[in-house]
Amino acid sequence: MKTLISNLRGQCLFDASVKTQADGIISLHEGKYHRTEIDSFLKGGEIIIETDDPIVACERISEVIDGAKKHGEVFVASSNGGLGSFISFVANKNGVDGMFTCYKDKVIRIPLLKLDISKSKLKIIQLLNHEDLSAIEIGKQIGISRAMVYKHLNGLIEMGLVKRSPLFEKYSITKAGKLAII
Repeated sequence: MKTLISNLRGQCLFDASVKTQADGIISLHEGKYHRTEIDSFLKGGEIIIETDDPIVACERISEVIDGAKKHGEVFVASSNGGLGSFISFVANKNGVDGMFTCYKDKVIRIPLLKLDISKSKLKIIQLLNHEDLSAIEIGKQIGISRAMVYKHLNGLIEMGLVKRSPLFEKYSITKAGKLAII
């Protein structure tokens, strides 16, 4: 079974469903959604994501994608507005089978990207998700040298996933870091 998850509407949604040859479509929207005539011909369900918290929105999108993956191939088609950026991010992170966007009323397949985070960096982010820690505390919990901790922390800071706290030389996770571990 092929599922298309999308926040597109109208002709772009129809064209994306044709390109993916989707058996079902899950429409993700925030707030009120006005169906078009074309939308009514497409099989599928609608999920409204009502939150002001981008992390909660991404967690919900992740749940939808993971649920669809249990039934077969998953394709994502999103626009840039509203939830579109989050849908694209989560789709890349969760490893869908294909991604599409609509540009000037044309559906275009876009490449899947990978977030390049090593296992050690991922462990650091996960630790910092629970509490702010010093480099020494991180090294002890992960079992790597202080020099390697600083190397990983510098890379995570450059990526915008971690920041240095002014208090006690501790490090903390950023909102982008929280999104990276969803």
